[in-house]
Amino acid sequence: MSILVKQAIAAAGLADVAASRRAGGVSVAQVERLRQADLLALGALADAVRAEEVGADVKIFADGASVAAGDRVVVLPPEASDAVTGLELLREVAIARVAGPPGVHVRIDWGRCGLELAQVALGFGANELAGPIANKRGLPLAQGEMLGVGKKSGWEPAELVKRRELAACVERGGRVAVFVGRDGALESIEAAVLTQEAIGCTP
Repeated sequence: MSILVKQAIAAAGLADVAASRRAGGVSVAQVERLRQADLLALGALADAVRAEEVGADVKIFADGASVAAGDRVVVLPPEASDAVTGLELLREVAIARVAGPPGVHVRIDWGRCGLELAQVALGFGANELAGPIANKRGLPLAQGEMLGVGKKSGWEPAELVKRRELAACVERGGRVAVFVGRDGALESIEAAVLTQEAIGCTP
């Protein structure tokens, strides 16, 4: 954590929360203070906690992912979250990181909140993204669909193009994109597309 970030956290009255987090737990009263704290300072604290506890990797579940019982995963926004604004979601992401158990995985479902907000949430402590790969209208990609500019000989599988776009969203924030396959194993961007083509799956 840089000196500037430490100063911002202290100026927002969150230095004791940072100390409590490092000591192993945040009190209920401190969580209530987080709900009223300056959002940018809270985001800086949450991102510092994320960097210390889970590192720079962002797991991307491009086919969606369920959460098994016992997993230390918080999925945001909740399914019934029509009334949650973008700023409220960012606050909940940061609180989940700061007040959650050490090493908790904070997963953002971009199918519920949009990819742009999910990308911003990475700066507020999130370390996983999940959602469907779709076209610009939000419809699933057709099997064998191609995308590109210019001659068709230069086009590539749409799934591959979309996965590269997701990876770029993550990497522009200084993080590392790691794709997770349907079986839970890590995979390269290209491997995911080749596997789907080989078994004839639609994304």
